[in-house]
Amino acid sequence: MSVKNIAVISFGDYDFDGRLRALIDNFSQLGNVYCFTRGTANINIESVNYSGGYLKFIYLCVRYIKKIKRKFKLDAIILDNRKATIPGLILKQIMPAVTYVQDCRELYLLNETHSLIGKLGCIFERKMSKKAHIVICANEERAERMVNEYGLSIQPLVYENLRQLKYSSEKARLDAEKKLSKYIHDGEIRVVSSSGCSIARTNDVLVDNFDKIKAKCRLFLVGDSTAKDIKAMKQLISEKGLKNVEILGRLNQAELKYLIEKSHIGIVNYHQNDTNNRLCASGKLFEFIYEGIPVVATSNPPLKRICEKWCIGRIDDKFYNGINSIISNYMYYKQRIEEFVGHCTIADNDNQFIKQIREKLEWE
Repeated sequence: MSVKNIAVISFGDYDFDGRLRALIDNFSQLGNVYCFTRGTANINIESVNYSGGYLKFIYLCVRYIKKIKRKFKLDAIILDNRKATIPGLILKQIMPAVTYVQDCRELYLLNETHSLIGKLGCIFERKMSKKAHIVICANEERAERMVNEYGLSIQPLVYENLRQLKYSSEKARLDAEKKLSKYIHDGEIRVVSSSGCSIARTNDVLVDNFDKIKAKCRLFLVGDSTAKDIKAMKQLISEKGLKNVEILGRLNQAELKYLIEKSHIGIVNYHQNDTNNRLCASGKLFEFIYEGIPVVATSNPPLKRICEKWCIGRIDDKFYNGINSIISNYMYYKQRIEEFVGHCTIADNDNQFIKQIREKLEWE
């Protein structure tokens, strides 16, 4: 059996993108992976680290894949998300015999998108999904909706991204500890939201109700935020007189892992104003669960399905009742998380995904 050669194309950043890391790890089990993305300096595979805007990405990406193709037979190209679809469509014209796999990790619909660039992204993604040999999505709710919306002739393969944060090295752990240990105080319940200061994702509701928590708590807002949202959040914190809310901004994988390890409750929140967010992917939920801490999540169908089936957290769009309930019954939720992690292992989930991909590709 000959070794397969696989290219992964992504506009994302390996260091901050859990699903991208998981896709690369899984496809590495099927053959040699050549990855075109950002933030890949420490990946133990051949990769290209690029900088520049989207047009430059398209040009460099196509050039890189053509270079790989000149060296040896390329068996499959993995397109990670919408921004990989345009180079994917170009490569499909140049290399029609290669197998194309498209991961539709998002589900923005044309009639729900207002900007011209966003609408073009929807059009290109739908066009590529009909040309791809395999289409992947993040949960069963999205798979069902995509068949109806896109008119797909193939059923999307669901890869629900069970994932766990990792330290790339002991130095990465020590660096994270050095940066964040000053925020860790005895006698506090630490709550983490990884959606930053996002008002759209209702972190203003979370902060506004945080003084209703009965125990001594500290809230950490982690993740990218717009300047407008940061200003609004700081104003709200000031108006409420809160001394127990920390805005930390974007953390790398090691820093996020360290903070969650030292925390007690995770917040997983999305709005429900469009299909992409309403049927949200639940990778962030699993990042908390596989560190052993329960979650409070908004009532989006995928989050509600997982929380209610396994009792690993509470659904509460106002957040404070859910937080109070978990604090009052903390060991119960910890026990349910242990049961979930024992039953739904990341290895089993990934092995099942690899098996399904192998069967669909008809690779031995």
